[in-house]
Amino acid sequence: MKTKLLLFLFLSISGTVLAQIDTQKRFQSDSRKYYVWSAEHEKYEMIETEYENTVIDIREIGSKTNGYIVISMIDNGVARLHHGSIYEFAQTSENEGTWLIRSKYMRAKLTYNAKENTITYLYDADNKRYRKLMIFTVSPDEFPNASLKAIVKTD
Repeated sequence: MKTKLLLFLFLSISGTVLAQIDTQKRFQSDSRKYYVWSAEHEKYEMIETEYENTVIDIREIGSKTNGYIVISMIDNGVARLHHGSIYEFAQTSENEGTWLIRSKYMRAKLTYNAKENTITYLYDADNKRYRKLMIFTVSPDEFPNASLKAIVKTD
C-alpha cells in the first residue's frame, strides 16, 4: 500500500512538471512611434517616428504569468535594453494579449496585437499612469530557434 501511494505521488508530480509549457516568442521591428504623456493636454502626444531596429523577446516559463521580457533597441546609434519579469497576463481579446512586467526600478505593460502586428509598450509609470509609450510595428522572427515551443505530453 505504501509503495502504491509513493508511486502515485511520484507519477502525479512528474506529470505536472513535464506538462508545463515553456515558450519563447521573438519579434523584430524596424519602426516605432514614440509618445509622451502631456499633463497640459491630458493625452499622449507623438514625439517622433523612429526607423531603427528593435528585438523583443517574450519568454514564458511554466505559465503565461511567469517569465521575462527583454526589449533591445537601437536609438540614434545607442543600444538600449528594457527588461523585466512577467507578473501578470491578461487575454484582452481574441487577437490581443497583455503582460505586466516589473524590475527593480520600473513597471511596464506590453500588449501584442496579432491582427495589426503591433506591440504597444507603456513604461516609466508614476502613481497615476504610464508617462511614455512606444508602438512597434513587428513581425515574428523567422529563424527556427527564435520561436521555441516545448510541449511534453503525458499519458
